[in-house]
Amino acid sequence: FIMIVVRPTITERRHMNTIIELLNLEDSDIYISEIKIDGTRKFITLETHPSIHFCPKCDFRMHSRGIKQRRINHPILQDTYECILILKQRRWKCTNPLCNYSFNESFHFVDKRKRNTNATEMLIINEFKDLSMSASRIAEKFHVSDTYALQIFDKYVKLDRLPLSDIISIDEVHVDLDEYCKYALVIQDFYTGNPIDLLCSRRQNVTEPYFVSIPREERCQVKYLITDMYNPYIRYVDKYFPNAVPVVDSFHVLQWVITAIDKYIRQLIKKFKQRDRELYEQRWHPDIMPDHIPPSREVYLLQKYRWLILSHQSNITYHSEPRMDLHFNCLMNTFDYEDALFHIDPKLQELRDLKELYVHFNTYNAGDPMSARLGLDDLIDKYLHSSNPIFIDFAKLLIRNHEYIINSFVMVERYGNGRIYNSRLSNGPIESLNRKAKDLKRLGRGYRNFEHFRTRFLYATRNNPIINGSSSATPVQYFMEEDCL
Repeated sequence: FIMIVVRPTITERRHMNTIIELLNLEDSDIYISEIKIDGTRKFITLETHPSIHFCPKCDFRMHSRGIKQRRINHPILQDTYECILILKQRRWKCTNPLCNYSFNESFHFVDKRKRNTNATEMLIINEFKDLSMSASRIAEKFHVSDTYALQIFDKYVKLDRLPLSDIISIDEVHVDLDEYCKYALVIQDFYTGNPIDLLCSRRQNVTEPYFVSIPREERCQVKYLITDMYNPYIRYVDKYFPNAVPVVDSFHVLQWVITAIDKYIRQLIKKFKQRDRELYEQRWHPDIMPDHIPPSREVYLLQKYRWLILSHQSNITYHSEPRMDLHFNCLMNTFDYEDALFHIDPKLQELRDLKELYVHFNTYNAGDPMSARLGLDDLIDKYLHSSNPIFIDFAKLLIRNHEYIINSFVMVERYGNGRIYNSRLSNGPIESLNRKAKDLKRLGRGYRNFEHFRTRFLYATRNNPIINGSSSATPVQYFMEEDCL
């Protein structure tokens, strides 16, 4: 290996003040006496200027009994080097024979019995904002144990519920931490996107004491409660938010009908697979029949191209230029695949067209609840008089949630990305939060402690979370100066 030793001169030591600042060394009396580079490690030796010391007990003069070296890990510059500080601590002893008091010099940037500088703790906490970093990876990065990293996080990060705004969103997320915590309840501020809180369960024995504990004056300020079509959530308005109106998110309405159409297509696939299986059994003897039956024309189209029916037509890019399809052994474009699907079952085109009527209605009437009310009544009438049972059931669903769906066409001003813009009432922002909760659970490979899971989730998803009275959104600038040494 290559060992590089740098012994700075007196002039160079003066220039090292900037390096000391970058290291976040809070003692102005220290200086760097030596720098060694050993492979990927950098050893920085720190000393204090000699000065006169008097005994704090008897005021006699003290003398030095030598220097003790102490090795401390420092997290700065770790992406380039593993930075290690060598602290030269003098030991002082009182000259009064009746006192004999002694002590070792201390450095403000490291505690007495720790092997890591104080900056390590804040950097560990900052890493917990990244949901892609597990506790074990964070511990490995800072050369500490998993338990220590978790203890530091739990020591500093204590997040309470945020105040309710006049528009809140509610949705559940499947976390399955234990038998009492299968579906956690996420409450979000619609304006800022910040999660207000995360409850361990959506069960009434958990949600009722929680909402009742919130002061009535605060709950009365809520004007809109955005949910899916889960009836217990809609009833929260009558139970806890007397001045609010429920809003059924348009995404979940469309999701219902798309899921119903997809279920119908899957039944078709199952039917054609069964037909193919019976045909093979007629042609082949059971002892020599192949294990894998090649997909038929119908199965191939329904499995691979059903997205042409399920997707919104406005989001589909139709390619007129034909491409070779190896299954059919001919040139086909997007229009050809669509026609082939409709020839399999004529009801597929009817399902697609009826679904597109609602997609167009949902997009065209955004921001105009009065027009949406008339349009929704017309759609309900068309669906009820259609011959398709899926859309007859869909019409009944629209009737049950008629007013809640109309409320979703209200537009409000939101602030985000440094600008103010108009946004429709939607559970879209909370769906992205649900995804982060699932990612956190998957990354940690399960959690035993819900309180830690809740705190980690809120800390990583809130803007400017508060850590023990200090804003974590004010990063130390020198943390980013990783290449200065």
